Amino acid sequence: MAGSQCLAKRIEAYLETLYPDRSSVSVACIDEIETGWETEMYTLEIDARRNGEKVKEDLVLRVYQGEGAGRKSSKEYHLMRKLDGVGYPVPKVYGHEESREAIGKPFLLMERIKGTTLDAAYDGGTPEETRRGIDRLVALFAQLHRLDVAPFKGITELPCHDDHVQDALDWYRRTAGGQAKWLKPVVDWLAERKRCIEPVRQSVVHMDYHGMNVMLREDGSEAVIDWGASRIGDHRMDLGWTLLLYTTFGGEAYRDPILASYSKHSGRKVEDVEYFEVMAATRRIIDFATTMEGDADSVGLKPEVVEMMRASKEHYRRVHDSLMARTGIRLAAFTDILDSI
Repeated sequence: MAGSQCLAKRIEAYLETLYPDRSSVSVACIDEIETGWETEMYTLEIDARRNGEKVKEDLVLRVYQGEGAGRKSSKEYHLMRKLDGVGYPVPKVYGHEESREAIGKPFLLMERIKGTTLDAAYDGGTPEETRRGIDRLVALFAQLHRLDVAPFKGITELPCHDDHVQDALDWYRRTAGGQAKWLKPVVDWLAERKRCIEPVRQSVVHMDYHGMNVMLREDGSEAVIDWGASRIGDHRMDLGWTLLLYTTFGGEAYRDPILASYSKHSGRKVEDVEYFEVMAATRRIIDFATTMEGDADSVGLKPEVVEMMRASKEHYRRVHDSLMARTGIRLAAFTDILDSI
């Protein structure tokens, strides 16, 4: 990415084409946010004039990299516009570019939310405050899964397969047949039990849902962010991932409250939960192993992600422990990778 002054000038030129009714557009302040594994994020303070009146806006610039970066920017833009249109709480999006022409990489421009994350709002609070925070988090989760998927199937960049579970298993099996042959026993375990998994109606799924991806505006309203992994699929795959994150970062004490809250807000009991926790653990292990042994940039991850993963080594041990507790399978090659870093 170019220096901040150069980037500001390029954004100014882009905004003048995006807002033809505005003049004297300038980026008053630009700062990089140190967050996210797949994107660079910048906050922008915009000054302009519209009909002779001064206009000030706070925006976020989300910059994508790696293979398929343009497709990712387009997917998030169109998905968030559609979610906003059906009343699901997301930041407002204003523009996106799939090409590298404007600033050197594909990007998305959206509303900047000056607030805190939902996790931070109850972190360190009383048990009752934590319970209310988790319930609020899960209520939004269930609301997402209840949405009618029909309006979202027109988003060409949004993955949609008739069998989300089989699609993931096919990816796991390709990985187990290539650079992670040691994963085959887990893939076989999943494939054998998949025959007993009853299909469910499709949902819009986030696939990285947690309280750090729910922003609270200053007025207390929510906005769900970071839709890069989203798709149309099986809500249990989404729930399994969220359970894995909370139990391996926060502890097993989160599991039952999340499940109870989800059943309450969705109006249905989630069947075969442990199967989908194993699906999530397998995905997490594949992400780690392939990034450690490959090229982070080529798969759309920031170069520093490898070091971020190293710093989270104990989390990945807990992911492996979760998988082993549910399957009885110990992945010695994976623990060797962890021991070597």
